[in-house]
Order: sequence, then C-alpha cells, then structure tokens
Amino acid sequence: MTRRPPATRFRRAAALGIAGLAILAGAGTAYATVSASGPAYRLASVTAARVTASLDVVGTLSPVQEADVPFAVSGTVSSVAVRAGQRVTAGQRLGSLSKASLRAGLTAAQSTLAQANLQISNDIASQDQAAPGSAAGPGPAALRPAQQRLLRAQRRADHALARARLALAQASQVCASPPPGPGPSATPSASGRPSPGLAGPAGSGSPSPAPTTGSAAACASAARQVLAAETALLHAQQAVSRQLAALSAALAKASAAGTGAGPGGPAGAAQLAADQATADADAAQVTVAEQNLADATLLSPISGTVVSVAVSPGTAASAGSTAFEIAGLGSYQVQTEVPVTALPALKVGQPASVQPDGLSAPLAGSVISIGRAPVTGSSPVTYPVTIGLTGQPGALHDNGFANVIITTGRSRGVSVPTSAVHYSGHQATVTVYAAGRARSVRVTVGTKGVLLTRITAGLTAGQQVVLADLHKPLPSTNPNQGPIGPAGGSIVLGPP
Repeated sequence: MTRRPPATRFRRAAALGIAGLAILAGAGTAYATVSASGPAYRLASVTAARVTASLDVVGTLSPVQEADVPFAVSGTVSSVAVRAGQRVTAGQRLGSLSKASLRAGLTAAQSTLAQANLQISNDIASQDQAAPGSAAGPGPAALRPAQQRLLRAQRRADHALARARLALAQASQVCASPPPGPGPSATPSASGRPSPGLAGPAGSGSPSPAPTTGSAAACASAARQVLAAETALLHAQQAVSRQLAALSAALAKASAAGTGAGPGGPAGAAQLAADQATADADAAQVTVAEQNLADATLLSPISGTVVSVAVSPGTAASAGSTAFEIAGLGSYQVQTEVPVTALPALKVGQPASVQPDGLSAPLAGSVISIGRAPVTGSSPVTYPVTIGLTGQPGALHDNGFANVIITTGRSRGVSVPTSAVHYSGHQATVTVYAAGRARSVRVTVGTKGVLLTRITAGLTAGQQVVLADLHKPLPSTNPNQGPIGPAGGSIVLGPP
C-alpha cells in the first residue's frame, strides 16, 4: 500500500477547509478569528440573507386508485373549486370552509392563553414582593431558580399527562375495550403513585376485556405504550412534588424575613403550579384552533378525475364525511412520519421535493394531510404525513423508498449562522462580540435553517457574533439544546 506523502495530505486537508469556508461565505456570512491575551473566538458577521427552513424525512411510495376526501373540521362551505368530471392534480384546492368562526375560535383561544400567562406573571410578582432583598432575607432573585424549576416540572408533567391520555385512548381502540376510568389527573398525589385513571390495558386494576378486533400482538404493544406513558407520568408528577416542596420552603423563608405581599400574602407554590397547568391546557387549545383553521382549505390528495362533489357553497359540512371523490390515474403518494417537534412548522400545502430511489431527478409534490394522532408505538413520538405527487410519473413502484424535503419556511432579513444561536427553554440568545468583550444578548428567532437562522429582533446587520470559544473543547452532544425547529442544525467550525 502506497502511503500519501505528508505534504500531499496537508494540501488536501487545507483545500477542503478552504472549500468549506468558501461555501459558507457564499451564504452571505463572513467569518473571522479573534485571538488576544484573553479567550480566542471564532466570529461571524450578522448579515441580511435569505433563509430557507426545511424538513428532511424518508417515506414510502404507494399507488392511489381513488380517494374519498372529507373536511377534517365541521363548518359552512364557502367555496367549491372543482366540479364532477374535472381533472385535478395532487395538492390542488378542492374547496374551503368559512374561516370567520374558525378565526374567532383561534382569537378566543389566544386570548384565554394570554390571560393564563398573565396570571402566572402575577403569581411570580406576588412571590417576589414577599422577599425583601436585604440582609434579612434572600431577595427575589433567590426565588427565581425555584420558581422556574417548578414551572418546567409542571410543563413536563402536563405533556406526560397528554401522552398518557393519548396512549390510553389508542390502546382502548386497538384492544376494543372501553376506557377503564375517567382519565388520568395532572395533580400529583402525596403518595407519588400514578393517578387511578391510568389503570388500563397495562393492567394495574381489574383485567381488561379480551380484544375483539385487531391482533393480540397489537393490543399487547399498545398496552406496553400505556405502561411506559404511565411510568413517565409518575416520574413527572414526583418531580413536581419535589419542586413544590422546594419553592414552598423558599417562600416560607422569604415571608418570615419580609413584610409579605399584602393582606392575602404571596401566591403559594401550589397556586403557581396550578396556573401553569391551566396555561398548558390553554396552549393546547390554541394548537387545536390553529390546526382547525389550516384544515378549512381542502386539497386533493392525488391526481385524477373528480367523480362526485357532495357539498356546495352555503351548506354545512361535517368532519369526516366525504365531500369529494377522486378517481386516480396512476397516481402515487408518499407516506412518511415527522417528529412531534416539527409539527408547529408543518402546514398543509407546503411544497415538497421527492427523490424516489432509482430516479435521477426529484419529483414535485406538496403536503396534503397531517395526522391528528401520533403513530402507535413510535418512540420518539411521530405523526403521519402524506405527500401528494404532481402528475403521473413513471418508473415508480409500490413500497419504494423516497427522500422527501419539505420546505417549511422562507424569509429574508437579519441572519446569523445557526450554530451561533443558543437556547434555554423557549428563550434564544447569541453572544455578541464588540470592543474586545463578549456579552450574551436575547434575540427573537424567525425562520431556522440548516446553515442560517433569521433574527427578527435583538441584532442589527454588521454586528459580530461568537460561533465558538477556541480555548474550549468541542462538545459531542448538547443535552440542553432547546427547540430548534424543522431542519435546524449546528455548524461547528474548528480552529483554522
């Protein structure tokens, strides 16, 4: 075996490094390295650039012969865009519901959520007033960590509760048995045991009836999902109990040293947790209202001919009832799954590029449906998504694989490399370098792409942000990374 001379290896590595920097510079970002007596930083300039966010998934091709297309939400039909006998393409609009009531429902849900968040702020303010902030007591700043830990624990418990309820409903359906109880409660119990409403197919109470539909294996799998969700909820509830005790102790210490928050005293730890649970429930209703509004427009899932139209403007449409019947003509669609974290950015009608195995060029398509319930047994949680293909491309076959790139957003404006943005919960920060010093700045994030992230507030073009401290080792993982959005990623550049 012939060894490559060291000089040749060095030139090749240098060429790759230069090429990589040239590609990144082509995206509209300039990079520099600052090395002084203090820390050495890899910097990037804040620039105006176009940012594209996308979601990359793998799906399975399936032929579609005909499709019965219903509205996903009930309402009044405002328009019908096709007629019987008309040819349509996948993703073409078939009809729409009146959005007035749906927008009103979304506005009401958003208003309710705003009130719930305001109540949380009031709770925290009343607790802060109980801390004098002097030598006699810990001060408001000492309460903040305990307050935030309790709020985070309550949010996790609420999410675990939602997953447990969903797992129970799916198991009841798969095993063809009615739910064994009124449903689990989000309130942690003093004993630390799971809520009795979670006793279901996993079996902690009386045995469930034998399955009458579906296979025994599917029922057993669903039962295991219930047990896993029940266990996760138990752990989340125990965490809430611990944080309740910690904040209660901190409030008692602050109240003993101070004058109190008024005649009624500060809001208790349990009140803060309860108000956070209310806000989480209200946030879920906002998500439902947003999805209902998106579902007001109905798109054709396949290319073909309209066989029948069962609705007309001004009539009422019921969710799940067939509104249009489409006969396919050699049409294909792609079935895929997306993680639950990608759902907020995913919308019906978004364009998609589909690259089936064996084809030299990608095919055009669009998102035609997003499942409302997660895929049974998926871990982490995923939701089904259907991509409709435009036209009748040849050389496709059933159960073939395809790479799918869904464009979830495009925008232009002040942007930074994605790796420069750091997340803590729902807060985003960047480190700005100026006058020889680095400081953390809170920013508002817009479109998040693989290379670049749009910043809508907090930065101006021309500033410099820190990508890395060259004196620190590069982490292999980042468990504290917050929600980065579809196709978000990190660019880690090593020393030059």
